[in-house]
Amino acid sequence: MKAVVLVALLGLLACGSASGATGRNAGSTPSTTISSTPSPSSAASPSATPLPSSAPSPSAALIPSPSPAAAGTPPPVAVTCTSQIPTGHELALVTLRNSTDIVVRDVSDISTPVTRCAFKTCSQYCQTFGPLFTRFVTATEISYIVNNGSGSAAMYLADLQTRTTKLIRAWSDDDGSYYWVFAWSPDGNTLSYLSPTAWRLWSAAGDLALSTLGTMPGYNFNVNSPDSETVGFSADGQYVALDQSLASQTNTVPHPSKFEVVRLSDHKMVYSRADGIMATWAAKGARLYFRTSSGVEAWDPASGVQVVAPGLAWINPWPSADGKRIAYSTVDAKGNHFAAYLRLTDQPATQVQLSALPRAGAGFLTSTLVWYAGEQVCGPTVQCGYNETNLNGPPPTGLTYIHDLATGTVSTSIIAAFIDSWPHFNAA
Repeated sequence: MKAVVLVALLGLLACGSASGATGRNAGSTPSTTISSTPSPSSAASPSATPLPSSAPSPSAALIPSPSPAAAGTPPPVAVTCTSQIPTGHELALVTLRNSTDIVVRDVSDISTPVTRCAFKTCSQYCQTFGPLFTRFVTATEISYIVNNGSGSAAMYLADLQTRTTKLIRAWSDDDGSYYWVFAWSPDGNTLSYLSPTAWRLWSAAGDLALSTLGTMPGYNFNVNSPDSETVGFSADGQYVALDQSLASQTNTVPHPSKFEVVRLSDHKMVYSRADGIMATWAAKGARLYFRTSSGVEAWDPASGVQVVAPGLAWINPWPSADGKRIAYSTVDAKGNHFAAYLRLTDQPATQVQLSALPRAGAGFLTSTLVWYAGEQVCGPTVQCGYNETNLNGPPPTGLTYIHDLATGTVSTSIIAAFIDSWPHFNAA
């Protein structure tokens, strides 16, 4: 999901703040109520009558409540819902064409998608910026970060069933670290994140340091950079991994890479190396895929390590929830990106290209639907160099697509940006 992180971070940079941190627990403000009134961005989608709120979900109850909020903590964003989310439905966090709101889109029937809820995004004269780094925690809970542009930020958890929002953590510019690097466990009860000095695990049992980090140098946000910062849980909930690979030549401060897997039952490190980047867990069991100079390799607790795709230099891998595929991008010598996926059910794994034309940001809306964006072809009239204002590379065409792997058909989409999808995992 690194493409998602990069898009969200660029939004933060555009709003005037590239600094931020995590690591200081802060506190809880009174829970805010999520409105049941439809928002303008959801008007184009079929809506349903609001249903009564149900009991809180497990993760909202098990995450410890912080101490009282510090002065200057940015408030949560406005959220509106037109209907409850049916059990077992497939969902996506997206923005739609001609809107800046982030919406929960029910894509269970892609022929008649429904916008269930909308998070209001400020686009002009903003005192706070968000929601940023928006992610599903469960099917009905979404976490996000709000920044005030001066270094203070907070993570909130929006419960779309109870229609309330809870403050999870808050921090200031003094905390300085990669606050966007975090992940939730499959059951939504544990948060893994990076503090200024440590890789940490936060749950009802407390806030535990898993590994020390040392001084954290600058990060290269070029989408093709070998730098990668990721934490993530295995689909079976038994392991958590850290990929902190700051290999870019733009880093002037020597900093060893950290690639570690920790077993959650006893917090013991069971695997580590120095050269893994662009890591992701498959969405089934406990199998971690990552890129090295040999290609894409995989680790699991039973078989150890093996090369599964020799020579593949993937970017931003995204697993399908059924555990059968991982979508990714590659880049050619001119700078164009191409969408593809790795079919994990084949031995060895098969690389399948999705388009002969440039496509960027490939990710699974559902286990058989891949979203990606059109990209202009690099050449004499299209400059594709990377710089501080062009971190994503070639300019987009303005068209986005949904590729149906079951039928082989490709259709244009009104989804302008794809952020996250649910379910994340198949724990079987």
